[in-house]
Amino acid sequence: MSVWWEHVRSLLSLRAHEHAALPDLRGLESRRARVERTHFLADDHERSHNGDRMYVLRREPRNSRDASSIAVHARGRVVGYVSDSHAAGIAPLLDDLGGAALVNGLGSTAGSSRLWVELPAEDALREFVGSYEAA
Repeated sequence: MSVWWEHVRSLLSLRAHEHAALPDLRGLESRRARVERTHFLADDHERSHNGDRMYVLRREPRNSRDASSIAVHARGRVVGYVSDSHAAGIAPLLDDLGGAALVNGLGSTAGSSRLWVELPAEDALREFVGSYEAA
């Protein structure tokens, strides 16, 4: 359902981004990070879902709060943002990939509403960007 919803959102917003067209960073070395500035609260049904989730990182260069802002999308909606300290390092590399990419997320853990995302390590992402541009 999440892929379907992202496709509908893309059509409605007149964006060309579809999951198949986005660079897939899920296989890169990564580190777990909290999703910041979220107003999204995971309900019991979502907390009961175990395993990885697919998230989309999308750059928001016109964000008035921070020019290196990266939004975390799940099921076609923004669920929060990458922390400013992490975003500063990976934002330029994400720009080189077109401004959006697929990553894994962990949703929340039992008894918590905190969301987590797997952010690619800067060195691994830099290497990926180099090979992506060459392809």
